[in-house]
Amino acid sequence: MQWLSCTDSQTGLCRHMIFWRMLCFFIVCLLVHLVFFVSIFDIYFTSPLVHGMTPQRTLLTPPAKRLVLFVADGLRADTFFELDENGASRAPYLRDIMQTKGSCGVSHTRVPTESRPGHVALIAGFYEDVSAVAKGWKENPVEFDSVFNESVYTWSWGSPDILPMFAKGASRGHVFTQCYSAESEDFASEDASKLDTWVFDHVKNFFRSAKNNQTLLKKLNEEKVVFFLHLLGLDTNGHAHRPGSSEYKENVKKVDEGVKDMVTFIEDFYGNDDKTAFIFTSDHGMTDWGSHGAGHPSETLTPLVAWGAGVHYPRTNDFHDTIMPWPKDWKLENVKRLDVNQADVAPLMTALIGVSYPLNSVGILPVEYLNSSSIFKAESMLTNAFQILEQFKVKMKQKKETTLPLLFSPFSLLSESKQLDILRKIRSYIQEGSYKEAMDLCRALIDLALEGLVYYHTYDRFFLGISVVMGFTGWISYVIIIIFKTNTSITEKSVSYNGVPTSFMRYIFGVLGLCTVIFLIIQSSPWTYYVYCLLPINIWFAALKEFWIFHRLRSYLMTVSPLGALGYVIVFFGGIEILVLSFFYRSVLTGGLVAFACWPLMTRLWTQAKITVVSWVLLCLLLAVFPLMPVVGREPNISLVTCAGLLAILISLASLVSLWKNRDRVMEEKDFTVHIWQILGLTVSMCIVNLTHSSLATKQGLPLLNQIFSWAILAFSLVVPLLSATFLFKRLLSIFLSFMSSYLLLSTGYEALFPVALSCLMFVWIFIEQENLVKHGFSFKQKLNSIDFSCSTDITHFRQLNYDDIRRSFFLVFFIVTAFFGTGNIASINSFDPASVYCFLTVFNPFVMGALMMWKILIPFILVMCSFKTVQISAQISSKSISHYVIVMSMTIFLLLLSGLVQCLTTKKILIWRKKKHHAT
Repeated sequence: MQWLSCTDSQTGLCRHMIFWRMLCFFIVCLLVHLVFFVSIFDIYFTSPLVHGMTPQRTLLTPPAKRLVLFVADGLRADTFFELDENGASRAPYLRDIMQTKGSCGVSHTRVPTESRPGHVALIAGFYEDVSAVAKGWKENPVEFDSVFNESVYTWSWGSPDILPMFAKGASRGHVFTQCYSAESEDFASEDASKLDTWVFDHVKNFFRSAKNNQTLLKKLNEEKVVFFLHLLGLDTNGHAHRPGSSEYKENVKKVDEGVKDMVTFIEDFYGNDDKTAFIFTSDHGMTDWGSHGAGHPSETLTPLVAWGAGVHYPRTNDFHDTIMPWPKDWKLENVKRLDVNQADVAPLMTALIGVSYPLNSVGILPVEYLNSSSIFKAESMLTNAFQILEQFKVKMKQKKETTLPLLFSPFSLLSESKQLDILRKIRSYIQEGSYKEAMDLCRALIDLALEGLVYYHTYDRFFLGISVVMGFTGWISYVIIIIFKTNTSITEKSVSYNGVPTSFMRYIFGVLGLCTVIFLIIQSSPWTYYVYCLLPINIWFAALKEFWIFHRLRSYLMTVSPLGALGYVIVFFGGIEILVLSFFYRSVLTGGLVAFACWPLMTRLWTQAKITVVSWVLLCLLLAVFPLMPVVGREPNISLVTCAGLLAILISLASLVSLWKNRDRVMEEKDFTVHIWQILGLTVSMCIVNLTHSSLATKQGLPLLNQIFSWAILAFSLVVPLLSATFLFKRLLSIFLSFMSSYLLLSTGYEALFPVALSCLMFVWIFIEQENLVKHGFSFKQKLNSIDFSCSTDITHFRQLNYDDIRRSFFLVFFIVTAFFGTGNIASINSFDPASVYCFLTVFNPFVMGALMMWKILIPFILVMCSFKTVQISAQISSKSISHYVIVMSMTIFLLLLSGLVQCLTTKKILIWRKKKHHAT
């Protein structure tokens, strides 16, 4: 086995052919998996909205002329309803409303529990599709109708992140907004409740100005008017100080006082005419650690209080009628609890002021909240049913027009005759005065229409799923074939096999592709469907052309003992199951790392490299601790971040001393200069973290100098490694130092220790793989220190695969998964801690904050990939090997792109000093 170096005798033509072949294969892999990646959004995350419905409105006189909507962003139900330590309510005014004047309950939100989808559900009545994430929950991916749009006029005050999306696209230009600046949403502000005070003050000024403005006064006295007050202080304080903090709880009191002030002020303005309805609620809750986005009850349970015109007064709690009793510590046992889904608030507001239901609303009118005549309730429910039934009809019509008549399968539970029959019975009940029966039948019709909407929305899911699965299985088969063809000796064995002629296969697959295209044209399918359906045909054609290899593989497997084959199958599927389970149970990673620790003890490695094996065992067990740590809910502990930084510095200094003692022809003072500057950068990062969090703790804000240095360190973290030598340990040390500096700035607790432990284990992995090569009769210990990444980039086909290569590939994927879930950074959406980015910014900016968190997540991945590249080079593993097959099939696009980044990090070098001549020794 010959070592590849810059002096190899391969011809330039051969290298160019190999390079272009690998590049083409890489591009094909990238495109195939890009298609597979995008397909998931077409299958599961398409917009639920349809257009072309007729607006539906109850013709009876509504109970209210105007509506005031208060949304306390980020307010948890328990914090609002429960009593404080002294047995007093944090919101005494609203609690009095619940007990004497209005109705209340819990509003149940849906994932993602973010501000934009929460407000869309409240005001537009539907649950937004995931495509809104790409817009940062700010702009509208698709235009939608809302209660604001259906109103005569709507005035709103609050955050620039929320208000504009309901004004954009509103017909007649009747939705008015007044927002504070985005810079006001600062997590480091002394008192975030000032955002709520801003809203209350501007509402007062608005009504005062109306007294001297006849045009505005006339508008304000119109019917079907809405006032929207968005209160962001609680969300900001919750992120900055946690919901259990005094700042958050005091903010609840200030909101309650502000609501009381607003109600009194607005009622006085309208002369206490009893024609104003009030609704107080929240878009989402918040976890104990100050985040939201997932489905924890603290995030999905929000308060709902309604009072005023058209709203039912409090009723005595009937435990037989209550599905969910109040928690005992809330002390509300005597008040009837009326829970709703978040989207149900939109039809409630609609019924109160008598506007048309939002066209895409899927909310169901909670009639228990209404204090009106039975006929008004029944007619409102019927209008609600008509509005949802309209969506069902349009959705069915659209799907029917794009489906072959013979293949169209209608929703059988709600046929046209069934619709007419139910509507006829409802009308009959209303005419007879059987309003309860009419409302019950309306509810049944709504449930069927909603079920039908889901049916047609997911109509193509099975078809697309089959296409993508066929593409995946074909791609897996093709890559396996390529691996066995190019990296094993199985195909060299003489086994006769008469496969299907290529010309006949080309004809069959050509006809199949043509039929598929014709079918999709008739179906009026979008262009993406052509990709999903035609890609599997091409992949399977390429795979079946080489299918003879599987025949030879079968012949080869016949020579393997059944017991041995069974053992390999058990190990293979056991390993895959561990990887799968780790996505659901992080503790599985601990079990896997413990098993990894035991692996060398069962081989000859224990006898030939005791120090390396002991290091491997200890580091595996150390890393196994991290998946057992809490994913979320941890309190910031800057001392642990400091410890991680000091430990990284000690490791770096020890590495520098070792490199200096063993310096050779590639060691120059400039290399040490780079490393010394990186260690200084690491020290600066530690200081910035401590100073920043100390400043924020005393509410002095983010120091500008800290912010500048943080961004500078981040910017140079990718560039500085390129200044170091490309020899193995020098470049790996440089990468570790740079990325550790960035990681410290993005850490708040024990997770800062994770990349240190991971890097040490990866370092030992490199050595243990070198020791493992000895059993094959080769030892590269002397050459390991002299490996130059820049001269080892054209590894192609040095040797055939062996069982150790499969183990290495499994190690790689397992370490990648460990990097992914090791500290729980992205185990769930709500594990995001805004405090992680406070060294860089404290003003709310979802894109920048998201990008910083993604970089934090990427750093452990890069460390693992750099180590694997070293193992790949030192063990002379082919670039087309099973290892890369596992990478491609397990992590798809992400690891392919990450591999390119690692290639640049390990092989490129920026020369800023004059290059010195090296003399052979």
